[in-house]
Amino acid sequence: MSNGTHEQTINVALGELLGELRPTSWSIRSERTGDILAGGGRPDILIEEPGGWPVVIEAERENRTGAEQDAQARLRETVVSTSRAIETAVALIYPPPASTLDGARLREFLLQTPDLEYALYTADGPETNERLPESGWLRGSIRDLAMLLRRASMPTPRIDRLAERLQIAINAATENFTQRHPSRAPRDRGDNVAQILGQTDDEGNQTRRMAMTVLANALIYHAALASAGLQIDTLDGRRTVRPVEEFREDPGYFRTSALIDEWYYILQRNYWPIFAAARSIMRVIPTPTLSLVVGPLHLATLDLMENGVTRSHELNGAIMQRLIADRKFLATFYTRPAAAALLAGLAIPTDRAPGGADWSDAETLASLQIGDFACGTGTLLSAAYQRVSILHELHGGAPQALHAPMMANGLVGLDVLNIAVHLTASMLASVHPNVPFDGECLLTMPFGKEDASIGSLELLAKDVQPSLISSAAAITAGGRKPENIRDLVTRVAHNTFDLAILNPPFTNAIAHEGSKIGVGNPAFAAFETPTATRDQMLKRLNELAGPNKIGNLRAGLGTHFVDLAIRKTAPGGTIAFVLPLSAMAGIRWEKTRRAIADQFGRLTVVTIAGEGSDERSFSTDTGIAECLVVASDHGGSSKRAVFVVLNDQPKSSVRSELIADVVSHMNRNGHIDEFENGGIGATRITLGEEYAGFAINFPLPERGPWPMAGLLDVELAQVAHHLTRGQLHQIGSPDAEPIDIPIVPLAEIASVGFSDMEIVGNKPDGSPQGAFDLHLPPINPAPTYPMLWRHDAERERQLIVAPDAEGTIKEWPQDQERVNAKAARIWRTASRAHYNRDLQFNSQPLIVAMTEQPCIGGRAWPSVMMESTDRDYAFALWSNSSLGLVLHWWVTNKSQAGRGSTTVTAMPTIPTLDLRELTDEQHQRARALFDVMREATFLPFHLVHLDAARHELDRRLLTEVLNLPGSLTDSGGPIDLIRRKLAHEPQIYGQKTPDS
Repeated sequence: MSNGTHEQTINVALGELLGELRPTSWSIRSERTGDILAGGGRPDILIEEPGGWPVVIEAERENRTGAEQDAQARLRETVVSTSRAIETAVALIYPPPASTLDGARLREFLLQTPDLEYALYTADGPETNERLPESGWLRGSIRDLAMLLRRASMPTPRIDRLAERLQIAINAATENFTQRHPSRAPRDRGDNVAQILGQTDDEGNQTRRMAMTVLANALIYHAALASAGLQIDTLDGRRTVRPVEEFREDPGYFRTSALIDEWYYILQRNYWPIFAAARSIMRVIPTPTLSLVVGPLHLATLDLMENGVTRSHELNGAIMQRLIADRKFLATFYTRPAAAALLAGLAIPTDRAPGGADWSDAETLASLQIGDFACGTGTLLSAAYQRVSILHELHGGAPQALHAPMMANGLVGLDVLNIAVHLTASMLASVHPNVPFDGECLLTMPFGKEDASIGSLELLAKDVQPSLISSAAAITAGGRKPENIRDLVTRVAHNTFDLAILNPPFTNAIAHEGSKIGVGNPAFAAFETPTATRDQMLKRLNELAGPNKIGNLRAGLGTHFVDLAIRKTAPGGTIAFVLPLSAMAGIRWEKTRRAIADQFGRLTVVTIAGEGSDERSFSTDTGIAECLVVASDHGGSSKRAVFVVLNDQPKSSVRSELIADVVSHMNRNGHIDEFENGGIGATRITLGEEYAGFAINFPLPERGPWPMAGLLDVELAQVAHHLTRGQLHQIGSPDAEPIDIPIVPLAEIASVGFSDMEIVGNKPDGSPQGAFDLHLPPINPAPTYPMLWRHDAERERQLIVAPDAEGTIKEWPQDQERVNAKAARIWRTASRAHYNRDLQFNSQPLIVAMTEQPCIGGRAWPSVMMESTDRDYAFALWSNSSLGLVLHWWVTNKSQAGRGSTTVTAMPTIPTLDLRELTDEQHQRARALFDVMREATFLPFHLVHLDAARHELDRRLLTEVLNLPGSLTDSGGPIDLIRRKLAHEPQIYGQKTPDS
């Protein structure tokens, strides 16, 4: 473009404005000449941040191709002054008005325009680049661009490589320690380390790796303090912290006693959660061993410092997801950094600061209360704090001045693992390592032990006891008790938090799998807590939760942590959670869902439409699907919620923040479609032209599941939603009227039999809970008490399934009369119809199985009893039809890939055909159709669109039994389209494909 303001002039103005947004954080060079890049050339704008990596902006007024080519050409070039490679570059397009302005008017335009267009390129291999968005251009303001640039200075590929580097060093240090001090050897030093970390022993080297991680973090933070020039008081007077390398005599020897002393002096300036445990560990390891331990950790520290990521919470999050001990038993599966950025972005939108403050209001922001009561590696708390910090800075604030008061008064991180609190403190404090702070509330909460404490859940109590906080502070700081106990008690009081953000443990009170089978009260079984103590802890939890509790330990500890967060949140405040997807559908989560809707004015739920459980998770290694729940405006109530369904897991923190900003912007401006507004889908979430998922404004039911979670096809959801209300919408025929079909909860037409534990279980003391002993297979060819107990997909291809087990009445001389009476009650629930409570869509073809004669329904197939057995046939036909599948899919728990599960207690709420509305003649036709279809072989439900038997069942049930129009089941008609939509829904086909 030959006319108008010169492009270089615009670049200089943009560079100046970006520098003014973060004056203490960025060094910016715009259109500079001289030796800037090792290979020559002049970047339009070069941005460097201490601790980060250089980012280049290549800008054009109209030439999009040129901007992209120039940006990519800068990747992998080296900045002369720092010798750092450029791994990220931004291609930027100015809006046309910029070419007509100059001076103050140009600066004002660039500061106000929302129409900057840009794309981020990242070098993700020796010769390959990643583009964000994949297609099209991001559009935003200069502050939006600054947020992107801030994230871009910490490129994810580099962080991943350095996480691997740190892991190797920790494993090497652990191996060196173990070679000198084997586990179970006399005077096992591992046990000494375990005691410092609050563990019972160092079984399997987990605790040893934890200890090495504590030391590595302390060394990293020591290096940061030395680099920042922190002043400490020593016997020789006041001086700066000495670099770690000054304590190294030669490659194989450290003056570890002097290093321990240096940490003592640092502790006098505070930093207790970081250095107290590390110093204690150093003191119990013999000096000759210490050099072998510290050596590899120090080398890794040097690499991390050189690569500038010691201030990145992504690094600690990534490494600790691999190393932290007791993770699976505690079910503390740590949040992926990208998911943390998404949750924090939704909980802290750019247009609304927590506490009702303006982003420039340092006084109000400094008084914010942000807490994580199961802080893990601190990823969530750090993500929230860093978002507050950057938004404050971009609105003219000084984040360094905000640091000390927020650390001292605003941030609360609690966990039962000392190492978790150590890492959380490291990440939070290292944002501004040269700023000392006092009074932090980062505490290791007592768990188990003599007083049967229940960790952070002790705070469910209306009045927090100073002795609890004093004990927690002492555990955290190696016995040191701070002077501000009263202040800490006040900070964790009810109704005080502006934001509670956490990923709570999911462990429940019932052991169903793996190492938890046979464990009493497994929710409290970590750290080898004795059984008697676990019982006391359960009693303690029930007492603290009180009669109006919303927690349900059978659903998991997560329900109690939601209860805790609600109690702690201030009026107008926000809670933000990572929860199992079962929270959206499980009947034991009902009170929790209801409490969130009743007590918060705005709700957002985020799920992922992935194919497998791992692909639908926001945490590491859970193996189950999860959801993000953000509820704000505490004190209000919600009849609706915004449901966001992403195509896949967030790949990076940059992408997550962009998605959060898009959703918040659409929600704020009322641009999210309401679910009831026709069958045209939902509001698309796009980054440029890249489709990331959709959002829909969904009406919350007064009770029951929140089913609009994790699914891909909104039109299929609309069919299911209306069908539960008795209307079949003829999708694909927009001018056709809905068809009435009588639908009611199963409880209105039938009753459900006993649970498996009530049939065959025993109580913890060995006495009978059930009345029968189970025999698989039956011991008699004609059992007295036949049972249909478990799944065998090969036996379940037809409507009639033979019993596979037998029950014999338990012998219990102490009270045989009671056992016999219960056996009689159970036998009276024997039926022919049995409901599949763990339907694997991609391998099983039946929702309801029929037996020739009545039998007891077991673990997989609870009995369903009708008032009249003549109704069994219509019930089985309807339940196994495509429309029966729609209803089952819609309301059941889909937290595991390709599965729709329910429970005996939830089964009565499942919507089904109101069999009372059928005439006797219709029931006779249903029986005749059943007799015809009983020999048919059905395919698994994920092949519903290819299943000829299912198609015949649909056609004849709807037309011959229910007297509905034949056009419904025509080829290409509404039922055919519904079947194809079901088959292509990831929740149905799971990790298989719709055609296999």
